[in-house]
Amino acid sequence: MSADPKIDAIDATIIKMLLAESRTSFTDIAKVCKITVGAVRMRYKRLWKEGIITGEVTLVNPRCLGYSHIVDLGIITDFEHEDEVAAFLETRPQISQVIRHMGKYNFFGKAALKEINSLLDVIEDLESCPKIKHVDALIWADAVNVEFASNLTIKPLPLKSDAKKLPSPKTDIDPSLLDFDDIDRQIAIIVAKNSRTPFRQIGEQLGISTKTVIQRYKKLRKTLLPTSTITLDLAKLGYKALAHFYINVSNRSKMTEIYSQLLKIPNLIVIIRLIGHFDLYAAVALEDFDKMFEVTQQINRINNLEPDVLLGPSPAAWPLDLFSSLLETGAMPKYWAPKPPNP
Repeated sequence: MSADPKIDAIDATIIKMLLAESRTSFTDIAKVCKITVGAVRMRYKRLWKEGIITGEVTLVNPRCLGYSHIVDLGIITDFEHEDEVAAFLETRPQISQVIRHMGKYNFFGKAALKEINSLLDVIEDLESCPKIKHVDALIWADAVNVEFASNLTIKPLPLKSDAKKLPSPKTDIDPSLLDFDDIDRQIAIIVAKNSRTPFRQIGEQLGISTKTVIQRYKKLRKTLLPTSTITLDLAKLGYKALAHFYINVSNRSKMTEIYSQLLKIPNLIVIIRLIGHFDLYAAVALEDFDKMFEVTQQINRINNLEPDVLLGPSPAAWPLDLFSSLLETGAMPKYWAPKPPNP
Protein backbone atom coordinates (compact mmCIF):
# COMPACT_ATOMS: atom_id res chain seq x y z
CA MET A 1 0.00 0.00 0.00
CA SER A 2 1.51 3.32 -1.09
CA ALA A 3 2.08 6.06 1.44
CA ASP A 4 0.00 9.22 1.37
CA PRO A 5 1.53 12.12 -0.58
CA LYS A 6 3.52 14.53 1.56
CA ILE A 7 2.44 18.15 1.56
CA ASP A 8 3.92 21.16 3.32
CA ALA A 9 2.41 24.38 4.65
CA ILE A 10 2.59 26.06 1.23
CA ASP A 11 0.75 23.17 -0.44
CA ALA A 12 -1.86 23.28 2.32
CA THR A 13 -2.31 27.04 1.86
CA ILE A 14 -2.81 26.59 -1.89
CA ILE A 15 -5.44 23.93 -1.23
CA LYS A 16 -7.23 26.06 1.37
CA MET A 17 -7.38 29.12 -0.87
CA LEU A 18 -8.71 27.16 -3.83
CA LEU A 19 -11.25 25.32 -1.69
CA ALA A 20 -12.61 28.71 -0.67
CA GLU A 21 -12.63 30.03 -4.27
CA SER A 22 -11.28 27.93 -7.11
CA ARG A 23 -10.88 30.91 -9.45
CA THR A 24 -8.35 32.54 -7.12
CA SER A 25 -5.46 33.59 -9.35
CA PHE A 26 -2.02 32.06 -8.99
CA THR A 27 -0.76 35.64 -8.61
CA ASP A 28 -2.87 36.16 -5.48
CA ILE A 29 -1.83 32.76 -4.12
CA ALA A 30 1.83 33.56 -4.77
CA LYS A 31 1.56 36.78 -2.75
CA VAL A 32 0.07 34.96 0.25
CA CYS A 33 2.58 32.10 0.05
CA LYS A 34 5.52 34.43 -0.70
CA ILE A 35 6.66 32.36 -3.67
CA THR A 36 6.68 32.94 -7.43
CA VAL A 37 3.68 32.41 -9.69
CA GLY A 38 5.67 29.70 -11.46
CA ALA A 39 6.23 27.89 -8.17
CA VAL A 40 2.49 28.00 -7.42
CA ARG A 41 1.74 26.56 -10.85
CA MET A 42 4.26 23.74 -10.38
CA ARG A 43 2.87 22.85 -6.97
CA TYR A 44 -0.69 22.94 -8.28
CA LYS A 45 0.18 20.55 -11.10
CA ARG A 46 1.91 18.22 -8.63
CA LEU A 47 -1.15 18.20 -6.34
CA TRP A 48 -3.19 17.12 -9.35
CA LYS A 49 -0.66 14.50 -10.42
CA GLU A 50 -0.56 12.99 -6.92
CA GLY A 51 -4.35 12.76 -6.87
CA ILE A 52 -4.89 15.13 -3.96
CA ILE A 53 -6.81 17.60 -6.12
CA THR A 54 -9.34 15.70 -8.23
CA GLY A 55 -11.45 18.41 -9.82
CA GLU A 56 -12.33 22.07 -10.33
CA VAL A 57 -16.09 22.47 -10.03
CA THR A 58 -18.83 25.00 -9.51
CA LEU A 59 -21.62 23.64 -7.33
CA VAL A 60 -25.17 24.06 -8.60
CA ASN A 61 -28.22 25.16 -6.59
CA PRO A 62 -30.97 22.76 -7.77
CA ARG A 63 -33.70 25.08 -6.53
CA CYS A 64 -32.78 27.58 -9.25
CA LEU A 65 -33.54 24.88 -11.83
CA GLY A 66 -36.95 24.23 -10.33
CA TYR A 67 -35.94 21.25 -8.18
CA SER A 68 -37.20 22.57 -4.88
CA HIS A 69 -36.97 19.31 -2.96
CA ILE A 70 -33.99 16.99 -2.58
CA VAL A 71 -34.85 13.73 -0.84
CA ASP A 72 -32.70 10.90 0.49
CA LEU A 73 -34.36 7.51 -0.03
CA GLY A 74 -33.35 4.57 2.17
CA ILE A 75 -34.49 1.19 0.83
CA ILE A 76 -34.81 -1.93 2.97
CA THR A 77 -34.88 -5.43 1.52
CA ASP A 78 -33.53 -8.87 2.39
CA PHE A 79 -29.89 -9.49 1.54
CA GLU A 80 -30.76 -12.39 -0.76
CA HIS A 81 -33.06 -10.12 -2.79
CA GLU A 82 -30.56 -7.30 -3.39
CA ASP A 83 -29.79 -8.27 -6.98
CA GLU A 84 -33.49 -8.33 -7.87
CA VAL A 85 -34.03 -4.95 -6.22
CA ALA A 86 -30.97 -3.53 -8.00
CA ALA A 87 -32.44 -4.64 -11.33
CA PHE A 88 -35.76 -3.02 -10.38
CA LEU A 89 -34.06 0.27 -9.46
CA GLU A 90 -32.43 0.31 -12.90
CA THR A 91 -35.91 0.79 -14.35
CA ARG A 92 -36.83 3.67 -12.03
CA PRO A 93 -35.43 7.00 -13.29
CA GLN A 94 -36.73 8.93 -10.30
CA ILE A 95 -34.09 7.47 -7.95
CA SER A 96 -30.44 8.37 -8.54
CA GLN A 97 -27.02 8.56 -6.83
CA VAL A 98 -27.61 5.00 -5.61
CA ILE A 99 -25.15 3.28 -3.27
CA ARG A 100 -25.34 -0.08 -1.52
CA HIS A 101 -25.23 -0.75 2.21
CA MET A 102 -25.72 2.49 4.14
CA GLY A 103 -26.41 1.58 7.74
CA LYS A 104 -29.67 -0.35 7.98
CA TYR A 105 -30.45 0.35 4.33
CA ASN A 106 -29.57 -2.08 1.56
CA PHE A 107 -29.75 0.78 -0.96
CA PHE A 108 -29.55 4.52 -0.44
CA GLY A 109 -30.34 7.03 -3.17
CA LYS A 110 -31.64 10.50 -3.94
CA ALA A 111 -34.50 12.11 -5.79
CA ALA A 112 -34.67 15.66 -7.11
CA LEU A 113 -38.31 16.75 -7.17
CA LYS A 114 -40.04 19.87 -8.45
CA GLU A 115 -43.18 19.22 -6.39
CA ILE A 116 -43.21 17.68 -2.91
CA ASN A 117 -46.57 16.08 -3.74
CA SER A 118 -44.76 13.71 -6.10
CA LEU A 119 -42.73 12.20 -3.24
CA LEU A 120 -45.57 9.92 -2.19
CA ASP A 121 -45.87 8.66 -5.77
CA VAL A 122 -42.12 7.92 -5.84
CA ILE A 123 -42.26 5.99 -2.56
CA GLU A 124 -45.37 4.04 -3.57
CA ASP A 125 -43.80 3.16 -6.92
CA LEU A 126 -40.62 1.88 -5.26
CA GLU A 127 -42.59 -0.12 -2.70
CA SER A 128 -44.58 -1.70 -5.54
CA CYS A 129 -41.58 -4.00 -5.94
CA PRO A 130 -42.51 -7.08 -3.87
CA LYS A 131 -38.89 -7.52 -2.77
CA ILE A 132 -38.71 -4.02 -1.21
CA LYS A 133 -39.91 -4.06 2.39
CA HIS A 134 -39.90 -0.33 3.10
CA VAL A 135 -38.65 3.04 1.83
CA ASP A 136 -37.71 5.83 4.25
CA ALA A 137 -37.55 9.45 3.05
CA LEU A 138 -35.43 12.27 4.46
CA ILE A 139 -36.18 15.65 2.88
CA TRP A 140 -33.37 18.22 2.72
CA ALA A 141 -34.47 21.56 4.15
CA ASP A 142 -31.64 23.23 2.18
CA ALA A 143 -29.45 22.07 -0.69
CA VAL A 144 -26.86 24.87 -0.68
CA ASN A 145 -24.43 26.16 1.94
CA VAL A 146 -24.21 22.69 3.44
CA GLU A 147 -20.43 22.21 2.99
CA PHE A 148 -17.98 23.74 5.46
CA ALA A 149 -14.61 23.45 3.75
CA SER A 150 -13.04 25.93 6.16
CA ASN A 151 -13.59 23.36 8.91
CA LEU A 152 -11.32 20.79 7.24
CA THR A 153 -7.85 20.56 8.78
CA ILE A 154 -5.17 20.33 6.10
CA LYS A 155 -1.94 19.48 7.87
CA PRO A 156 0.54 20.88 8.61
CA LEU A 157 -1.64 24.01 8.85
CA PRO A 158 -3.58 24.38 12.12
CA LEU A 159 -7.34 24.70 11.92
CA LYS A 160 -8.46 28.30 12.29
CA SER A 161 -11.72 29.01 14.07
CA ASP A 162 -13.34 30.67 11.06
CA ALA A 163 -16.30 28.36 10.57
CA LYS A 164 -19.35 29.86 8.90
CA LYS A 165 -22.43 30.85 10.80
CA LEU A 166 -25.73 29.12 10.22
CA PRO A 167 -26.42 29.55 6.50
CA SER A 168 -29.55 31.37 5.42
CA PRO A 169 -31.97 29.17 3.46
CA LYS A 170 -32.34 30.20 -0.19
CA THR A 171 -36.06 30.77 0.07
CA ASP A 172 -36.19 34.45 -0.82
CA ILE A 173 -34.30 34.53 -4.13
CA ASP A 174 -35.22 37.49 -6.33
CA PRO A 175 -37.29 35.93 -9.16
CA SER A 176 -35.66 38.28 -11.68
CA LEU A 177 -32.29 36.66 -10.96
CA LEU A 178 -33.70 33.24 -11.91
CA ASP A 179 -34.51 34.37 -15.44
CA PHE A 180 -31.55 32.90 -17.31
CA ASP A 181 -31.35 31.94 -20.97
CA ASP A 182 -29.52 29.28 -22.98
CA ILE A 183 -26.27 31.25 -22.97
CA ASP A 184 -26.41 31.47 -19.17
CA ARG A 185 -27.02 27.74 -19.05
CA GLN A 186 -24.06 27.03 -21.36
CA ILE A 187 -21.79 29.19 -19.19
CA ALA A 188 -23.01 27.32 -16.12
CA ILE A 189 -22.37 23.93 -17.76
CA ILE A 190 -18.80 24.91 -18.66
CA VAL A 191 -17.81 26.23 -15.23
CA ALA A 192 -19.64 23.42 -13.42
CA LYS A 193 -17.29 20.97 -15.13
CA ASN A 194 -14.17 23.16 -14.96
CA SER A 195 -14.53 26.14 -12.66
CA ARG A 196 -11.16 27.65 -13.64
CA THR A 197 -11.98 27.90 -17.35
CA PRO A 198 -10.81 31.38 -18.47
CA PHE A 199 -13.63 33.79 -19.29
CA ARG A 200 -11.97 34.56 -22.62
CA GLN A 201 -12.06 30.87 -23.56
CA ILE A 202 -15.75 30.64 -22.62
CA GLY A 203 -16.50 33.68 -24.76
CA GLU A 204 -14.72 32.21 -27.77
CA GLN A 205 -16.53 28.91 -27.35
CA LEU A 206 -19.96 30.57 -27.14
CA GLY A 207 -19.31 33.39 -29.61
CA ILE A 208 -19.78 36.23 -27.11
CA SER A 209 -17.47 38.83 -25.60
CA THR A 210 -15.38 38.23 -22.51
CA LYS A 211 -17.16 41.16 -20.85
CA THR A 212 -20.54 39.52 -21.45
CA VAL A 213 -19.29 36.25 -19.96
CA ILE A 214 -18.06 38.04 -16.83
CA GLN A 215 -21.34 39.94 -16.38
CA ARG A 216 -23.44 36.81 -16.78
CA TYR A 217 -21.15 34.76 -14.53
CA LYS A 218 -21.41 37.31 -11.72
CA LYS A 219 -25.20 37.17 -11.93
CA LEU A 220 -25.20 33.35 -11.90
CA ARG A 221 -22.96 33.25 -8.83
CA LYS A 222 -25.69 35.04 -6.84
CA THR A 223 -28.15 32.18 -7.29
CA LEU A 224 -27.52 29.20 -9.57
CA LEU A 225 -23.79 28.80 -8.90
CA PRO A 226 -23.22 29.53 -5.19
CA THR A 227 -19.81 27.87 -4.76
CA SER A 228 -16.69 27.64 -6.91
CA THR A 229 -14.23 25.15 -5.45
CA ILE A 230 -11.77 22.34 -6.03
CA THR A 231 -12.49 18.76 -5.06
CA LEU A 232 -10.11 16.67 -2.95
CA ASP A 233 -9.44 12.99 -2.38
CA LEU A 234 -9.76 13.08 1.40
CA ALA A 235 -7.93 9.76 1.77
CA LYS A 236 -4.83 11.33 0.21
CA LEU A 237 -4.94 13.92 3.00
CA GLY A 238 -4.98 11.20 5.65
CA TYR A 239 -8.75 10.96 6.16
CA LYS A 240 -9.47 7.28 5.71
CA ALA A 241 -13.15 7.27 6.63
CA LEU A 242 -16.22 9.47 6.86
CA ALA A 243 -18.52 9.34 9.88
CA HIS A 244 -22.16 9.96 8.99
CA PHE A 245 -24.19 11.30 11.92
CA TYR A 246 -27.98 11.27 11.72
CA ILE A 247 -29.20 13.42 14.57
CA ASN A 248 -32.51 14.02 16.31
CA VAL A 249 -32.85 17.45 17.92
CA SER A 250 -35.14 17.61 20.94
CA ASN A 251 -35.48 21.42 20.77
CA ARG A 252 -35.30 22.72 17.19
CA SER A 253 -35.57 26.34 18.33
CA LYS A 254 -31.90 25.94 19.37
CA MET A 255 -30.76 25.10 15.83
CA THR A 256 -28.52 28.16 15.37
CA GLU A 257 -26.74 27.43 18.64
CA ILE A 258 -26.43 23.76 17.69
CA TYR A 259 -24.82 24.65 14.34
CA SER A 260 -22.32 26.85 16.16
CA GLN A 261 -21.39 24.07 18.58
CA LEU A 262 -21.14 21.41 15.87
CA LEU A 263 -18.81 23.58 13.82
CA LYS A 264 -16.37 23.71 16.71
CA ILE A 265 -15.66 20.05 15.99
CA PRO A 266 -12.62 19.82 13.68
CA ASN A 267 -13.25 18.18 10.30
CA LEU A 268 -17.03 18.35 10.57
CA ILE A 269 -17.46 19.31 6.93
CA VAL A 270 -21.17 18.91 6.10
CA ILE A 271 -24.39 19.81 7.92
CA ILE A 272 -27.80 19.34 6.31
CA ARG A 273 -31.12 20.12 7.95
CA LEU A 274 -33.59 17.31 7.39
CA ILE A 275 -37.32 16.73 7.56
CA GLY A 276 -38.27 13.16 8.42
CA HIS A 277 -36.95 10.57 10.86
CA PHE A 278 -33.97 12.82 11.66
CA ASP A 279 -33.47 16.57 11.98
CA LEU A 280 -29.80 16.90 11.01
CA TYR A 281 -27.15 15.11 9.02
CA ALA A 282 -23.48 15.81 9.73
CA ALA A 283 -20.35 14.34 8.13
CA VAL A 284 -16.95 14.23 9.83
CA ALA A 285 -13.69 13.27 8.11
CA LEU A 286 -11.75 10.77 10.25
CA GLU A 287 -8.05 9.96 10.35
CA ASP A 288 -8.55 6.73 12.27
CA PHE A 289 -11.16 4.69 14.13
CA ASP A 290 -10.29 6.24 17.50
CA LYS A 291 -11.35 9.63 16.16
CA MET A 292 -14.89 8.35 15.69
CA PHE A 293 -15.27 7.74 19.41
CA GLU A 294 -13.81 11.18 20.16
CA VAL A 295 -16.18 12.94 17.75
CA THR A 296 -19.18 10.94 18.99
CA GLN A 297 -18.40 12.02 22.55
CA GLN A 298 -18.17 15.67 21.44
CA ILE A 299 -21.57 15.48 19.76
CA ASN A 300 -23.12 13.70 22.73
CA ARG A 301 -22.00 16.57 24.98
CA ILE A 302 -24.15 19.03 23.01
CA ASN A 303 -27.54 19.46 24.65
CA ASN A 304 -30.70 18.43 22.77
CA LEU A 305 -28.91 16.02 20.38
CA GLU A 306 -29.48 12.29 19.94
CA PRO A 307 -27.08 11.00 17.24
CA ASP A 308 -26.87 7.74 15.31
CA VAL A 309 -23.54 7.16 13.58
CA LEU A 310 -22.52 5.19 10.49
CA LEU A 311 -19.00 4.70 9.18
CA GLY A 312 -18.15 4.80 5.48
CA PRO A 313 -15.20 5.36 3.14
CA SER A 314 -13.88 8.82 2.37
CA PRO A 315 -15.09 10.25 -0.94
CA ALA A 316 -12.52 10.54 -3.71
CA ALA A 317 -13.93 13.94 -4.70
CA TRP A 318 -15.15 16.27 -1.95
CA PRO A 319 -17.07 18.63 -1.86
CA LEU A 320 -19.62 16.41 -3.58
CA ASP A 321 -20.81 17.67 -6.97
CA LEU A 322 -24.36 16.33 -6.77
CA PHE A 323 -26.47 18.54 -9.00
CA SER A 324 -24.47 19.79 -12.00
CA SER A 325 -25.95 17.12 -14.30
CA LEU A 326 -29.37 18.73 -13.82
CA LEU A 327 -28.14 21.58 -16.03
CA GLU A 328 -27.90 19.30 -19.08
CA THR A 329 -30.14 16.28 -18.63
CA GLY A 330 -32.58 17.19 -15.89
CA ALA A 331 -31.44 14.07 -14.04
CA MET A 332 -28.68 13.00 -11.68
CA PRO A 333 -26.43 9.99 -12.40
CA LYS A 334 -27.97 6.63 -11.54
CA TYR A 335 -25.10 5.62 -9.30
CA TRP A 336 -22.79 7.52 -7.01
CA ALA A 337 -19.26 7.19 -8.45
CA PRO A 338 -18.83 3.77 -10.09
CA LYS A 339 -21.76 1.43 -10.34
CA PRO A 340 -21.81 -0.55 -7.11
CA PRO A 341 -20.40 -4.04 -7.63
CA ASN A 342 -22.43 -7.11 -6.90
CA PRO A 343 -21.52 -8.51 -3.48
